[in-house]
Amino acid sequence: MSEKNLIMTLFFTILLSTMVMTSVVAQSRIVGVNVGDWFKYGEVSGSWSSDDPNAIFPSLEFNYTDWMLISVEDISGTNITFQSTWHFTNGTEKIETGHIDIDTGEGNMTLSAISANLSPNDPIYSSPGYSTQKINGTIIRTYPDGVRDTNYMNITTEINQTGLYQYISMNWYWDRSSGMFVEMAQDVESQIENYTTSWSLLLRITESNVWVIPEFPSVIILPIFVTATLIVAIIYRKKHPM
Repeated sequence: MSEKNLIMTLFFTILLSTMVMTSVVAQSRIVGVNVGDWFKYGEVSGSWSSDDPNAIFPSLEFNYTDWMLISVEDISGTNITFQSTWHFTNGTEKIETGHIDIDTGEGNMTLSAISANLSPNDPIYSSPGYSTQKINGTIIRTYPDGVRDTNYMNITTEINQTGLYQYISMNWYWDRSSGMFVEMAQDVESQIENYTTSWSLLLRITESNVWVIPEFPSVIILPIFVTATLIVAIIYRKKHPM
């Protein structure tokens, strides 16, 4: 085999193994946060409108929230315990404790966190009830501390019956390397008879003590390094025969 063919064979062999390893890692359920990590959501908003004279304005905490902070209190296996602090515009706060199993999806903080390193078409959680909820794609999004590899999921529901129409759109975004949600947007529009009611919610991360620009995964760096080393060695042997 010629040196050129040998180089190409080595390169594609290692590239293939990298793709396999990356796929295996993506399928694993990995906790991507540590105790003490916190995530602050300073962009919070909510809106509601209706032309129905009998409609009752809902009490949306989003309308009175300055920021929300989620901190990691405990980790046991794939179960994460969080403390969430809501800071309201009047200076008061509400502190709650919740948890989520990033494998099964069990807990009272569903979608706040998922497994790290999920890939498109991976289920959000492994339980059968979440089989249709999958990562739609991985995109680059810009947040205050830089660009992030971000997994997203969109759920759209439409109901169209006599006298009733409802459209619901939910968009969730998670930081791929940690699995923490970084943005959530929901829009709902309802038409009952001749009246229309709509509301929306937005929650977006603005700060974190673990916020760093993603680096190349080690499973990719190692094969690239090995490939480069082999190519250099072959070229050196060609130029300096023994």
